[in-house]
Amino acid sequence: MEQMNKSRLSLVVHSVFAVLAGWLAVYIGNNLYGGVVGIVVLIAVGFGVEKAVKEKGFKWWLANGLIVYLFLWLVSWAYFFNLAM
Repeated sequence: MEQMNKSRLSLVVHSVFAVLAGWLAVYIGNNLYGGVVGIVVLIAVGFGVEKAVKEKGFKWWLANGLIVYLFLWLVSWAYFFNLAM
């Protein structure tokens, strides 16, 4: 049960920061800088969640944050980009 709570926490944190990074990428106005900011946020959130839940390993992070972050970041970036146009 504790493992499930750690996974949920990781997914929620990565999801929130993915949407914020997608908005920030559009707000910056330059796609290259927006992409760099998104990757930097991903790495920072990954290390933060890793310390908070005390889980290590790329496979755990891949399943409990990375894929969700990249998907939601792309979706939110496209959504906010179309709003700005």
